[in-house]
Order: sequence, then structure tokens, then C-alpha cells
Amino acid sequence: MHAFTPPPTPISIRRRTLLVSVLAATAVSALPRIAWSSTAGVLPGETADRQFSVLYKGDRIGAHVVHHFAATGQTRVTTDIDLVVKALFFTVYAFSHHSEEIWQDGRLMSLSSRTMEHGETIDVEGVAVPHGFRVVSRAGPYLAARGALTSNSLWTPAVLQQDTLIDAQYGGVIGVSVSKLADEQIVLAGQPLRTARYRFITPYIAGSIWYDDGGRWVQGEFERDGAQIHYRLDA
Repeated sequence: MHAFTPPPTPISIRRRTLLVSVLAATAVSALPRIAWSSTAGVLPGETADRQFSVLYKGDRIGAHVVHHFAATGQTRVTTDIDLVVKALFFTVYAFSHHSEEIWQDGRLMSLSSRTMEHGETIDVEGVAVPHGFRVVSRAGPYLAARGALTSNSLWTPAVLQQDTLIDAQYGGVIGVSVSKLADEQIVLAGQPLRTARYRFITPYIAGSIWYDDGGRWVQGEFERDGAQIHYRLDA
């Protein structure tokens, strides 16, 4: 990766300072410790496998990769995000996230993740319980809905139907606001592709996400600290 030209204000991509709408902020402030919602069963398949290059001002600063592995009646979904922003020879921002989710019969059974940002390490663990999904991090234990999805579940368009998500990176339960913007034709690998574009807002990111007619996540554009981060599909 070639040298990265820093913006007027250094990109920190800090979780607590992301630009979000008043709607999302209000939803989170009112969120109870127990968040109940209903979700149709989700079963990860081949469409869950995604590999994106993450771009800032045309420079590749990292990747976001999702893989699924099916065996013995369960499906394991891994998410890996690695971002490095450099100015000259200095690293001004580094972020990494690895998570493993186990799904069975359309339900999330377990979650284990580690996120490293600004020299801090954050671990999140979760497990299905009779009345929901219990997620534990340094913020404490939370009980999510039985059919809850995680903030890493962008691989399924079912995430667009949610009011709350399990925060796979930092723990707890977060609010989400989604609205359809338009049907759009984009160019992918040199070929036109029909997609639907949605506005997607959580307390930590705000932007757009595109799905094709087959429900595959094919593009993303998110705002972090006023900087536009683009997701370009590689595979």
C-alpha cells in the first residue's frame, strides 16, 4: 500500500464520535437492557461469503472478509476486518476485528469476537439461552432477542428488517435504522448489476448498503468521522 495522505483532521474512526442521525441516537438512548424483537430464521449459505476491499479516497486501507463453513448440522460464520491508515511512514490508525458465529436451524447459537482499536482489546462472548441470546463484554451482560442478528450480519438482507442488533465488536445491544433509498444499477466487475440501495444507521456507522436481486451484499459506503469509506466487492 502506498503512502496515505492524511486529511485536515486525522482519521481516528473512533467508535464514540461517529456521525449518526438524531433518530439513531434517540433510539439507542431509549433502548432497554432487554431488547425483544422477532426475526425469521436465517441460515447462512454461499451468499454469506463476501470479500471487500475497504477504500478511502481511492486508497485501499484494508479488507472486510466473511466466510461460512457448514458441518454437522451447524454453520460457522467468520468475519475478519483489518484496516490500516498510514501517513508517510507512520500508522495513524489501525483496526482489526475477528469474530466467529455458530448458527443452527436459522438461529444464532454462539458468538466470540476480539476487536483491537487504539491499543485496546475488546472481547465479546455470547450464547443462546432459553429466552434469548446472552451477550457479555466489559460493558456487562445483555439479553438480546431469541432471533437476534449481529452487527456483522450484513451478509443477509434480513438485517434490514431489524430494529436492534447484537454489537459483535463492542458488546451489548444497539439500535438500527434502515430505509430504502432507490433501485440502482451499479457496475460490478465491468458488468451492470441491478441492486437496491438502503440507508443504514447505527450509533457507530451511517451510510448506504447495496444488495442485488439475489439478496447478496455487493457494495457499501459508510461515514466515519466525516470520512467516506467505500466497500468494493472483490469476491
